Amino acid sequence: MSPATPKKLYLPARDRSFWKCPEGRELPLQYLAWGHRDFKKEPIPSSLHEGWTCLLVEEGVPTLTIDGKTSRVTAGTLAILGPDCPFGWEAPGNDQCKFIVWMWRDLDGLPRERGAASHIIRILSRKMQEPLFRLHEACRDEVLRLDDLSDAFLEGCYLQFLATLQRTLTAEPDKDSTHLLKQVVTWMEQHLDSSEPVARLCDYLNLSQSTLYRLFRDEHGVSPLTYFNQLKMEHARRLLRAGGRTVKEVAHELGYRYFNDFSRAYKNFHGRTPVEDRDG
Repeated sequence: MSPATPKKLYLPARDRSFWKCPEGRELPLQYLAWGHRDFKKEPIPSSLHEGWTCLLVEEGVPTLTIDGKTSRVTAGTLAILGPDCPFGWEAPGNDQCKFIVWMWRDLDGLPRERGAASHIIRILSRKMQEPLFRLHEACRDEVLRLDDLSDAFLEGCYLQFLATLQRTLTAEPDKDSTHLLKQVVTWMEQHLDSSEPVARLCDYLNLSQSTLYRLFRDEHGVSPLTYFNQLKMEHARRLLRAGGRTVKEVAHELGYRYFNDFSRAYKNFHGRTPVEDRDG
């Protein structure tokens, strides 16, 4: 890092979307920005900042300069840049970029390497980006209404942001999809009486049916509905063999309105009728 690197926050044009902490106000959040930027027309020289800058690239492929080294970054890139890390932005061509940006006074608990400028670069999946977008929206709403309660509110946002960031940075590959699939199976096991399990699961997890099908097929080799029916039929056999229930009671417990539908599904799966399994 050059000792001549200035410490300066280069603000965007006045008609761009940003907020800067008012003079005399001690808030955990020092600066917030969002929306489109044209780094070809308005490049940002490399500089140092008072706080920790965290940004997520939504659109475009801008060029990021960190400590004199340049690299192009793509949409979905999360950059965390410490106060001892000089950085700047430019964009070759006419590439419009879109960002969300925070500058926090500090980020206690983040990994920092000794003897090196503090910066972390990660590519995030769309699912991993979503909590950051929600937090940025909450911060944006608050700074635009700034009042006597904003100090406490933004302190809460800071704690949520830090926890989200730590979870994001320590996530293992495919951990998100693994956790999601565990939720799917748990839901199935708890709702074996559902007559529309796939639709209800998609509502519960806020997923499209095509996404659920793809994730489940990749992990289990069968569709979610096939897996659900397997769980249901295996549970039905356990209930029948445990005794204490009639076949009709088991059918009703598993969501069947008509005994014949249950009997047919059971025989197709097990090769025996539920009465034969219960009595045999």
